Amino acid sequence: MKYKNKIIIITCLIILLFTNNIAGQSRELGLFIGGSLFHGDVGYLNAESSIIQTKTSFGFKVQRNLNYHFGLNLSANHGELFADDILSSDIYRVNRGLHFKSKITEIALISELNFRPYMSYNTEYNRTPYVFAGVAKYFYNPKAQGPDGNWYSLRPLNNEGQGSTIYPEREVYKLHGVSIPFGVGYKFNLYEFITLSFSMSWRITFNDYIDDVSTTYIEQNKPENQSDNNLTQGFQRGNPYDNDKYGFVGLSITYSIKDPQKGCTDIVY
Repeated sequence: MKYKNKIIIITCLIILLFTNNIAGQSRELGLFIGGSLFHGDVGYLNAESSIIQTKTSFGFKVQRNLNYHFGLNLSANHGELFADDILSSDIYRVNRGLHFKSKITEIALISELNFRPYMSYNTEYNRTPYVFAGVAKYFYNPKAQGPDGNWYSLRPLNNEGQGSTIYPEREVYKLHGVSIPFGVGYKFNLYEFITLSFSMSWRITFNDYIDDVSTTYIEQNKPENQSDNNLTQGFQRGNPYDNDKYGFVGLSITYSIKDPQKGCTDIVY
């Protein structure tokens, strides 16, 4: 039943984005390329420095502009998250020596608000800052590099005792979740129906295990966790009160498809 509901919701969104009888001005098809951001228990302490450890990301979107200020889009993004304690200025994190990487894929429904009226095919209203927010479903799988140079999935190792009798309250974390994207951007008309935009965004998650680190160690000298073998049982490994965050920064190029039956109408503020 849950899957049926999801299919119904996605179908309704596609209809909303593409049907002609909605009171909108245009539709857009867009491509995104940039970097993926991460801030959590591994790596830099502050989110601002996290941009140094960005990895390549890309995506695409379909958008329905309901008027000159407001749009709704369905997007898909893919990138890689990375963090390494050795890059941190915090001595504890440097000594801890953890690192991870993870492919991340998300599907998001985003509402977009232009501060000024915008039309890519209009010479006067052809640039504006904007803000956006929405909801997303993401998928990930944290990995760490072993002494042999290969990368291994971390969830099966249960490094913090997830699913064990020692810590029955610690459940094995899921490799997917829901996030709340929000961000800012600036767009301008590049040529006729082509728009170029720059954006930066973060995702609020309800998950502290994107980097596989959240609470305390459970065992000294655990063979599967080579970087932790100098730390004792019960020692704090992460901060369970601060969930992980990820985001994207980069450029988007979109092509606007104007509704032919609308014609060129006056701007309404």
